[in-house]
Amino acid sequence: MSEDASGLATLTRKAGVVEARLTRRIDHPPALRVSVFEDGRLVEYSWSSPGEPQRPVRWEVAPEGEGARLTLTLTVPAAEDPGRACAGWEAHLEMLQAALEGVPIKFPFESFQAAREAYRIKVAEL
Repeated sequence: MSEDASGLATLTRKAGVVEARLTRRIDHPPALRVSVFEDGRLVEYSWSSPGEPQRPVRWEVAPEGEGARLTLTLTVPAAEDPGRACAGWEAHLEMLQAALEGVPIKFPFESFQAAREAYRIKVAEL
């Protein structure tokens, strides 16, 4: 589940970028998904191509009860389409959850489209 009541990421506009924070509760312990990187809790990298602006993405995993809390934070240049990026990561998190449940799925294009429409509205409100 996302930390935002709408089920979408929490968005913040600052200094020419939009930061999105997607949070999910996963019913599996962190060790099932993460085996390396800072005690299995954090990894950050840019998903930009060479010569493009930096688009950092940070994965944080913390134990929570019998499961884990996954927080994905991404930063997108405000001049781009942050809603598209958020919708894409929403779809990838859906695929991750399915894989953890043992039922891998293909890219959920319908979920992506619905999320992208919802993010268009949310980004316009920033």
